[in-house]
Amino acid sequence: MTKPDQEGLIVKNIINRDVAGARRIILLSSELPPGKVHLLHRQPNAEQIMYVLEGACLVLSEERVMRLSEGDAVFIAQGEWHGVRNESDRPVVTLVIYAGAGTLEEAGYEEHPRQFERD
Repeated sequence: MTKPDQEGLIVKNIINRDVAGARRIILLSSELPPGKVHLLHRQPNAEQIMYVLEGACLVLSEERVMRLSEGDAVFIAQGEWHGVRNESDRPVVTLVIYAGAGTLEEAGYEEHPRQFERD
């Protein structure tokens, strides 16, 4: 069952343990539809880089909000709370690299106990 904040989110594994035998790195693409938000969460076992291929988005954290556009990237430290909001009228497409894990299951996923209020 898809969680409400992941409705419409498309994730495609490009490189990971299952696809290419990678033991400590993952490369995936993600597409978040217009008007959607992927709420605060963290990967306790992996660092992350998110690079925007198409569109624009807001990267959310406990301390700040950062606007990213095509060609921008952000580093997310292991265990850092983060989320993504697409306030534009077109999908945002990103490449995401996880270092320290060979699968998303190994990277881990924890939802933040408190979330931003929805509009």
